[in-house]
Amino acid sequence: MTVHVSDVVWCSAVFTWSNLLVAVVELESSENEAADVIPLVTSAVLEEQYQVVGVVVVVDPGTVPINSRGEKQRMHLRDGFLSDQLDPVFVAYNM
Repeated sequence: MTVHVSDVVWCSAVFTWSNLLVAVVELESSENEAADVIPLVTSAVLEEQYQVVGVVVVVDPGTVPINSRGEKQRMHLRDGFLSDQLDPVFVAYNM
């Protein structure tokens, strides 16, 4: 089964790590289908933001921390990524 762009929960976040742009994407799909979202994410960020994604992290819905005002907490997400506490479904390094 192929992952469609509508399957991706676009409340995801982007941050930098070691001069790389990291995109964290929440996805309602199986682990086997997670790899299909990588080209969608990298293409979307390149087309919309003119940035090259270095790492794509696919996580389960609800993983991206949000504060009481509904804002994404990118620093907490980055800290979780750096301390290996995100429990990702799939990680792709585009170096």
